[in-house]
Amino acid sequence: MSVYGDWLAATLTSSTTSAEVNLGKDYDFLEIQIPELDSAATIKIQVAEEAGGDYLDLGDGITTAAGTHDYHDVFKLGGWQFIKVVASVSQDDVKIRVRGMRY
Repeated sequence: MSVYGDWLAATLTSSTTSAEVNLGKDYDFLEIQIPELDSAATIKIQVAEEAGGDYLDLGDGITTAAGTHDYHDVFKLGGWQFIKVVASVSQDDVKIRVRGMRY
């Protein structure tokens, strides 16, 4: 039986990296919904062991085109709780939604 966390915002505001998102507990997977983007970008996830910790890239990113909207994907999170969403190109006020998933 799957358990889902709450939907949280990882907003890119004139930047390439969102603020830290605390998923509330560790999760196996991260579900992500990407709205329309200002410009084509690769979206990746960074993870840390603790709040304010050192962030490291998690696996490969996903490449999206400008204007792509309501794009949905799932990343294998592997037990992380603290994340950031990173775009390869600066986006202006793009609200990306994320939530953790467990088995």
